[in-house]
Amino acid sequence: MDGKRSIQDIIPPARSRSMRPSLTPHQESGDGVPTPPTPPHPIDLNPNRPRGFLAFIFVLGGILLIASIAVGTLSTVFHRAYVSVVPYRFEAPVATTFKAALDGEILSYEKVSTEVSKMKTVAASGQEAAEERATGTIVVYNAYSTKSERLITNTRFETKDGLIFRVHAPVVVPGYTTKAGVKVPGSIEVTVYADAPGEKYNLGLTDLTIPGLKGTEQYTLMYAKSKTPMAGGFVGNRAIVDSAVKAAAVTELKAEVDRELREKMRPSLPPGTVMFDSTVSIAYSEGTDRIEGASAVITVSGIATVPAFKESGLAQAIAEEAHIQYVGELVIENENALSVVLADPSSVSTGAEISMTVSGNAQLLAVYDGQKLVQDLAGKKETDITSVRANYPAIESLLVRIYPFWRSSIPASADRIEVSVDDAHEGV
Repeated sequence: MDGKRSIQDIIPPARSRSMRPSLTPHQESGDGVPTPPTPPHPIDLNPNRPRGFLAFIFVLGGILLIASIAVGTLSTVFHRAYVSVVPYRFEAPVATTFKAALDGEILSYEKVSTEVSKMKTVAASGQEAAEERATGTIVVYNAYSTKSERLITNTRFETKDGLIFRVHAPVVVPGYTTKAGVKVPGSIEVTVYADAPGEKYNLGLTDLTIPGLKGTEQYTLMYAKSKTPMAGGFVGNRAIVDSAVKAAAVTELKAEVDRELREKMRPSLPPGTVMFDSTVSIAYSEGTDRIEGASAVITVSGIATVPAFKESGLAQAIAEEAHIQYVGELVIENENALSVVLADPSSVSTGAEISMTVSGNAQLLAVYDGQKLVQDLAGKKETDITSVRANYPAIESLLVRIYPFWRSSIPASADRIEVSVDDAHEGV
C-alpha cells in the first residue's frame, strides 16, 4: 500500500471543553444574586385518585346547599292547603201550611219594603188647573178591647210629622183576640184622605195615631199603619193626556217598576233570611201628570213588601214535616223551586201573623262555621284531619290537599287555607 494517506484517514482532534463550571441552583448566577431554592413537589398520598375528585366534591356540595335552600324557600313561600267540604244534604218533600209571626219563636219573619218610581214622557193635548188631595189605604188596629170600637166619620189619623188624614165614613174596628197567650189586635182596612190638597201629603208607608184619643188609654192601644202609599196630592196646572195613551204608558211603567223592585229586594234582605218571589206584594200609585213643554210626564211609583223568613227556622220546620232526623242548622238551597202562597198578602204590610202554604221538594243543606273550621285546621298535621272533622256533624266528608307535596302539615296562617264546597268526593 502507498504510504500516502487520504483526507478520510485523518482523525479529527477532540474538542476542547470549557473549564468554566456550570451553575447549580445553590450557586450564584453571573450577576452575583443567589437563585431561590425550588420548592419541593407535594407528595400525593393517593396517587391512584383523579385530581378532579376534590373539585367534584366541592361542586356537589354547593349544588346540594343551593337545592336545600330552594326547597326550604318553596316550602315556605308556596305552602298552601285546599280544603274541600261535602256537607250533608237532605231532600224534603213538603205540602203543608205554616204560620209565622214577627216575633215567632220557631218560624218568624221580618217585613222588608223597597220603593221605586219611574217616569215616561208622552204627548199632551193641553193643561188644566187642579187641586187634589192625597189618598191611600190604612189598617186600623184595636188592642184596647175584646169588643169592637167605633170611629165616627172624619176621624183624624196623624203622622209623626203632624200631617192629618181623615176617613169619610164611620169605621168599626174588631176587638182583639188571644192566641197561645199572645194578644192579637183586631184590624180593619179603610181609605183615608189628606186634610188639604198638595204634594206634601204624598207619603210612603208610615205609622199613624188617632189624636182624638189623646189623654186616654185607647190612644196607645188603638193605632193605624198605612198599607199603601199616600198619593195624588197636587196643586197647580196638570197635563191633559189622551186616556188610551196614558193607559199604555202606565202599563209599561208598572212593568218596569215591578222588575226593578224585585231586583232591589234580595240585596236588601236581612242576613240569615230568605224570601219567595210569590210572596212579594206591590202597591202602585200614579203621580199627577206634569207639564213639560208640549209634553206630559207620567209617573208611576211602587212599594214592594215581602216577608223575609228566618231561613234556619223555615228549613227546620220543613225538615220536621218531612221527618228528617237531623239536629243542627239547615238552610234551603232551592227556595225559588218551592211554591209558597200567602193566605192573606195584606197581613205582611200590617205586620200581622201570616199563614202560608208551602209545597214542593226542598233541598236542605247542613250549615257549618267555615271560619272556625279554618282555625281548627290551621297548623294541624295530616293525621289530625279526621279528629277535626269529627267536631263538625254538618260535614259528611272532608278532603285536604297540601302543597308543596312534601309538606305534611297544614299552614298555620288562615289566609293560606282555601275552603270550597263540593257535592261529593272521597275524603275523611
